Amino acid sequence: MSGLSFWDRMEIEWAVLRVDYDLDARVPRARRRQILNELRSNLTEAATAVGARTAVRQLGDLHTLAMSYVDVYRGRWDFRTGVWAAVVVYAAVEVIAIAVSVGFSSGVAAAGGHAATYSFWSSFGPFAGSASSNQFTITILSPAHLALMALAFAIGSAHRVVLRH
Repeated sequence: MSGLSFWDRMEIEWAVLRVDYDLDARVPRARRRQILNELRSNLTEAATAVGARTAVRQLGDLHTLAMSYVDVYRGRWDFRTGVWAAVVVYAAVEVIAIAVSVGFSSGVAAAGGHAATYSFWSSFGPFAGSASSNQFTITILSPAHLALMALAFAIGSAHRVVLRH
């Protein structure tokens, strides 16, 4: 890389990082490192002949390139999908918990405004809290939240393995 300018080296590194982002948590680390080193060396060689910007442009869409590597070298686990599955499950449980809390608080207010507590699955469940005529509280992270998120992560990470069989 000694013959390239600082900006050419940065252009190459930016392209490599963009590909790395799509490969991360989908392709095994050793294979990913090998792909990125090969991509960096090929881009450096091409950049000495035609310039970094042109070399990167000749690769085409970097996301498409990365997805072609993912299709060929996909690991057994897809941790990125697992994380998104856990986030979606947590958000869904919280939306339901808020709806339950608002409904319970409305019932408390309609019944005369006496403070009360509610719990589903005792202290394990995600739907627990208290309500009065002017406020309500909900459980943000309970053992049930963690169990549901862990299950969603496991299914999301291994969904290709499970669906293949």
